[in-house]
Amino acid sequence: MPDGHPPTPQDPLVARALELRADLERFQGRWGATEGEACLSFSWGELERQLVDLAPSDLQAELVHRLVARTKAFAELKPAEMVLREIISIAALILEESSLEVRAVAP
Repeated sequence: MPDGHPPTPQDPLVARALELRADLERFQGRWGATEGEACLSFSWGELERQLVDLAPSDLQAELVHRLVARTKAFAELKPAEMVLREIISIAALILEESSLEVRAVAP
């Protein structure tokens, strides 16, 4: 640090790194290391396009853009299965919000 003191968890970057490490440890503790065969290949742009297409509103489409950007930013630091779980969570969020809107309108 510029002031000569070691970084503390109050530093946003350090706090995020510690949070990410804890997330990884929890995930790997639950699922272990996997070395499965890769089964799909797609770009971040293709993923985002499909999730935006699922979004029922412009507000939710904007949410998709932000969530995909955040997922992409940390993807290289995580196992592929953990990133897959995050992608599934984004899709579930969009679909759940969609079903809530439909239920609110339905008689």
